[in-house]
Amino acid sequence: MIKRFALAGILAAAMIAPAAATDATLDVPHTQAEFTVTHLAVSKVHGEIPLIAGTATFNDAGLPTASSASFDMTNVDSRDPNRDKSLKTDYFETDKYPTMTFVEKKIEGTPAAFKMTGDLTLHGVTKSIVLSGKVDNSVVIRGKRHVGYTATATIDRRDFGIVFAKMLDNQLFAGYDVQIDVETDATEK
Repeated sequence: MIKRFALAGILAAAMIAPAAATDATLDVPHTQAEFTVTHLAVSKVHGEIPLIAGTATFNDAGLPTASSASFDMTNVDSRDPNRDKSLKTDYFETDKYPTMTFVEKKIEGTPAAFKMTGDLTLHGVTKSIVLSGKVDNSVVIRGKRHVGYTATATIDRRDFGIVFAKMLDNQLFAGYDVQIDVETDATEK
């Protein structure tokens, strides 16, 4: 009888014990934020914003329980130097706001489908957004665990004070809704 109670106690303790957490660094060459915005109500423009630095903590299942990242707005790349110049000066005003940051506040869901709520700071304005994401894969390479993630959110750029609205024949050069897609490789420290 005592053995049964002892076994039940061990099992209960194991069930309520916190999952192991692993601290990681976001791998700069394998992490970027990409944006997509409608151009002249006809086509889509894509651009990339490179990572400066980022960290994450993930549990045994690979779910990111804490994360933060800083992106370099001064090196935005839409594969068109003239457009990049306009993005940097007219839209993002990178001389005043050179970075975009995200800090996770809450995560819900599973590795296959999670919702990550966090504070996005863009153009000097901080707003809460929700990223829909998933764990792409988790592997151990050279003794360190790597976890790949993809996540996406759509924001209204006006919420962040990006109100520049150049028009051509009553059409916006760049729409107000901006999709942000993030891909990253979090590497165990």
